[in-house]
Amino acid sequence: MIFMRIKRDRLSAIRRVIETKEISTQEDLIAELEQLGYEATQATISRDISDLGLLKVRIAANRLGGRQIYSLPETERLRSMLNEFMVSIDMAENLVVVKATPGTAQAVASAIDAIRWPDVLGTVAGDDTILIIARTKDVGNYLVERLTRLKEEQVV
Repeated sequence: MIFMRIKRDRLSAIRRVIETKEISTQEDLIAELEQLGYEATQATISRDISDLGLLKVRIAANRLGGRQIYSLPETERLRSMLNEFMVSIDMAENLVVVKATPGTAQAVASAIDAIRWPDVLGTVAGDDTILIIARTKDVGNYLVERLTRLKEEQVV
C-alpha cells in the first residue's frame, strides 16, 4: 500500500514539474524530482512517463530555439485551442478574463479545467468570454503568463 502512495505522490510531482518547468530529458526530470525529495531511477521515470502519457513535443519559439520538451496531453490540447481560438487575455486582481472567438469559450474553458491547476477555483464560460477565478492575484498573474506563453509557442 505504501508503494502505491509513493508512486501516486511521485506522479503528482512529475505533473507539477512538467507543467511549471521546461523539461527536455529524463535526467532533467530526475534532477527536479531529487530537489523535491524524490529518488527515482531512469527505469522508474521511463515507466512514469508512459503511465502519465507524457508527450515529447518540439516547441518553436524564439527563446527555446525549437528544442523538445515533455508535455502533458491536456496541456497540448489547451495549447492547440489557445492557438486557434484565444483572442485576448486580461486580469483584475484574481480574476482572469480570456476572450475567444464566438462559440468557442466553453470548449476552451473545458480545456483549462482539464489542466486541474490547484489554485484555480473554477471557470465560467459564455459564448466568447471565459472567467477564470484564481485563488490569489499571484496565481492570476501566473495564469496570464502561462496561457500567453502557451498561445505563443508553436508545436512543430
